[in-house]
Amino acid sequence: MIGLGLIGCGNWGFNYLNTLNSIPEAKILTVCDLNDDVLKKVKQFHPHLKTTKDCQDLLKDDELSGVIIATPPHTHFSIAVNCLERNKAVLVEKPITLSYSEAAELITLAQKKNTLLMAGHLMEYHPVVMKLHEYVSQEILGKLRYILLDRTSLARIRSDVLWDLAVHDVSIVRYLVNKNPVWVAAQGKSFLQDGIHDLITISMEFPDDLYVQIHANSLYPQKKRQTVVAGNKLVAILDDTRDDFKLTLLPYNGDITLPNLEKIPPLTVQCKHFIHCIQSDSVPRTGFGDITWVMKVMDLIEQSLLNNGSRRYFTKPGGDHDEN
Repeated sequence: MIGLGLIGCGNWGFNYLNTLNSIPEAKILTVCDLNDDVLKKVKQFHPHLKTTKDCQDLLKDDELSGVIIATPPHTHFSIAVNCLERNKAVLVEKPITLSYSEAAELITLAQKKNTLLMAGHLMEYHPVVMKLHEYVSQEILGKLRYILLDRTSLARIRSDVLWDLAVHDVSIVRYLVNKNPVWVAAQGKSFLQDGIHDLITISMEFPDDLYVQIHANSLYPQKKRQTVVAGNKLVAILDDTRDDFKLTLLPYNGDITLPNLEKIPPLTVQCKHFIHCIQSDSVPRTGFGDITWVMKVMDLIEQSLLNNGSRRYFTKPGGDHDEN
């Protein structure tokens, strides 16, 4: 039995709590949150759990092998540092930090302490995305031509749409393509508050003429969660708003295929993977390499946004080269 602590138990943190309590191999022992009402709710539904407002109480507990961090993104770095310093395996909800440099510092510390660090890039644990990854890896779609990702909603967001929505799709691209882009470019618009993007379009070009475009919009009247992956044999369409048949395979000539896939919540898959990595001392899917790639691309996107949508080149250190 793996003992775990949870830091941050808002709406998404409570999802972690309920999910982990349904997994026999692990058990949440302590929940930390600054909000008294949140801790009362935890006690109401899980009276056996220890609760605290001080994460140091949690980190001093030798029964805890790992910690899940589900606090606001701007707090992730400092909390993760404290956890790693105490040699706790760490799963940090996305985005792992709000800068490439901070993510790199966490990786360096985790390597120094020989401790597990995993990002909560949830979509990489989505069973349908995993099946799509299988199709791409086995070249069932053929040579990839383009990938289009669309993520929209009309809802309050906690931060810039880049960090709240588009980061999901950046991680999907990393998982499916598993190559470095040649360049990244982005344009965005702020309608409600200066400096906080409500709409963003991201373009990437990869070797072998693969083109990727991500569109994220928090002011769109319809919820969209769609990924289109086009190869020279088949086109795959993932629609995560559907209850059934989320994945469609479209041949250029022939019949449409609707694969019947397992309906396992991605958070369950992600949490089980975290537990497995602790038990077996395995490298997580969303570990150092994944974190580095995603956060570097996010950094290049931000640089492009600050430079009128100019292309930022992946291979240049710091992405300091733009195309005039």
